[in-house]
Amino acid sequence: MTSAHNVSEIVDENRTTFWIRLKYEERLDTTVKYYTSKMVIVHIIAACGLSISELYYGLSYPNQCPIEPMISTFLIVHGATKFLWIFLNILAIINARFLYGIINKKSLARRLILINLLLQFLFAIWFFSWFIAGNIWIFRNKNHYQSSNSSDTNTFCRQELYDAAMLIINVTYGGFAVTLIATIIRRLISRKKQKNAMNNQ
Repeated sequence: MTSAHNVSEIVDENRTTFWIRLKYEERLDTTVKYYTSKMVIVHIIAACGLSISELYYGLSYPNQCPIEPMISTFLIVHGATKFLWIFLNILAIINARFLYGIINKKSLARRLILINLLLQFLFAIWFFSWFIAGNIWIFRNKNHYQSSNSSDTNTFCRQELYDAAMLIINVTYGGFAVTLIATIIRRLISRKKQKNAMNNQ
């Protein structure tokens, strides 16, 4: 009786483990498939444009904002780290299209996408922290800087540099909002399709 009970527990445990693994693989497969979508390409192109702009203004106007010297540094670091995010996304696309799609190494592709997601998570923490710091450096001087008298180093900031930093901050907020709305709409459409598929069975 005890032996039969133990066998039953093992079977139940195996079913639970199998179900958890199946769900885990389904989620990773969904993530891998996301990296074959056109939305990722759009994100990469937009991020490239912003990164180039940030690096251009940050490197072109060094020491041109004595009221807040960190503005040019913010643009350089923000632009450079965005290129790291672009690189991670390109690796994820190669993983999804080549390993998962063409040569059908699904198990390896899942492991690599998990590593990629962990790296992107660490990057997101850094990116968010640096972005908040940039907001502080830029917005706290909004009503205190002037761009007409460069000899007054207590208040001077080059107009082009400050305007570029402000525009990039606002575009980044806009990008976050558009991405959030697009993600919500995509998930709602996906759930609706799943419900319709279940109802048609």
